[in-house]
Amino acid sequence: MEYSALYEKYYGLLSALRVIIEQSQERVIGDEPDVLFASNINFFVKSYLINICTYLEAYLQDVAFEHASRITERLMQAKIPHNFLYWRLSKDTKEKDWKFENASYKCEKKELSDVISGNPGKTIAAFRSIGVDLISSDSFSQHTDLVGSIVSKRNSIIHHNDDASDISFSDLLENIDVFLEYMQSIKELLCAENFDASDLPTHTSVSLDHEGEAYVAVSHENE
Repeated sequence: MEYSALYEKYYGLLSALRVIIEQSQERVIGDEPDVLFASNINFFVKSYLINICTYLEAYLQDVAFEHASRITERLMQAKIPHNFLYWRLSKDTKEKDWKFENASYKCEKKELSDVISGNPGKTIAAFRSIGVDLISSDSFSQHTDLVGSIVSKRNSIIHHNDDASDISFSDLLENIDVFLEYMQSIKELLCAENFDASDLPTHTSVSLDHEGEAYVAVSHENE
C-alpha cells in the first residue's frame, strides 16, 4: 500500500473519532447536558485518549512494515549474493551459514510491532533500524515532546489507573491535530526518501505535492 494511502486510512479513523469526541463534548456542555456523559467524563476521556494512541501506533507499525517490505523487494531485485553480504557484515563467519543464493532478508511485521510504540524515542530507534532518520525532519521533531507526553499519559491510565482529570474533550481534539501532523511528517519523509534524483534525466526535478507525495517535473532544453 502507498504511504499516502496508509496515512489517509488513519486520517479517516482519527477524523471519525474526532466527530465522536465533539458529539460527546456537546452532550456535556449543551443546554441540557446528557447525565450519562456528564457523570462519566473521565471514563470517556480515558477511552478516547487510548484510542487516539492506538491509532498512532497502528499507523507507525503499518508504515514501517511497508517501508521494510520495499527494502526487501529492492534487495531481491538487486540479486546480491548472500555470501558477499555475509562475508562483509559478519565478524565471525560459520560454515553452516554460507549459502550460494541471492540475499533475502524478509522482515516479519511482528518484528517491527515488538519494537515500535507511540513513544517517540522508541519510534526513532525502530525507524533507524530500517534506514529512516526521523529526526532529520523538523516537522517530526517539533512534535516529539508533546506526542511523548500524550503517550505517557495513556500509559499512566492503562498501568496506574490515572483518572485523567486534567484532560478535557478540547485537549483530545488538539491531540488528534498534533498526531495527524506528526504522522504526516513521517509520510512526507518516506515519500521523499523513496525517490532517487540520481536516476532522473538531467533536466528533471523531484518535488512534493500538497499531499506529500513525490512527483517528477521535466523541463526541456528550449524552455
